[in-house]
Amino acid sequence: MNIYIDESGSINKYATNDQYFVVSMIHVLDPVALERAYKRFISSNYEMLLDLDSDKVDDMTGKITKHGGRMFRDGKFRELKGAQFDRDMKHIFVDYFSRKHHFDVYYIMMKNENLPNRFFDNISRTFNFSIKSALLYFIQNGYLPDEDCFLQLDERNERVENKSFLENYLNTELSLSGQVAGNFSVSYFDSACNKFVQIADVFSNLFYSHLQTGHYTDELELMRELGILKGVYELT
Repeated sequence: MNIYIDESGSINKYATNDQYFVVSMIHVLDPVALERAYKRFISSNYEMLLDLDSDKVDDMTGKITKHGGRMFRDGKFRELKGAQFDRDMKHIFVDYFSRKHHFDVYYIMMKNENLPNRFFDNISRTFNFSIKSALLYFIQNGYLPDEDCFLQLDERNERVENKSFLENYLNTELSLSGQVAGNFSVSYFDSACNKFVQIADVFSNLFYSHLQTGHYTDELELMRELGILKGVYELT
């Protein structure tokens, strides 16, 4: 199976306005159909996406309140970024991608105030532990198949020297221990070069935004009703 991963928020015991950390895991079932759907979504919403990616300026002060240029460069589309979406575009995105069952969505969530202090000592280690714990939970409870797994992640938050660690860690803790039958391979990508990591980005931002604001109950309920939201694993 192929799983695409991205995250929103931060693991930080001092971030009073950033209480949550969310990881989305997208288990792709039909990559050919999903790639076609991705391209249609971009072409159908091109002008709206371009407008959302422009600098937002405060009318009173003239200061930029939100920088653009994350989805487009020199007027040319590069990648989807959930942080650039407004509430309407997030609804359009969820409605569009939920109608055809090309993938399943799994979430990992952490609330900083509920985490033990040791989780803040090494953020990369905590992230890897959350992936391991969630995969074990979802596989052992029948939400994910127990088979070889290829994980693809955004490279922006991982140091070069750490890029082999997650793969070795998962194979040692899960496969070698006999807790799961499959083996794991892990690769990191520039998200602009990986369409499905971009989809994971938007879904992670959606759930993170919901935890922060409570505004996306309808979208998450639609995902549940249509069967693409399979589960939320909370690490405490």
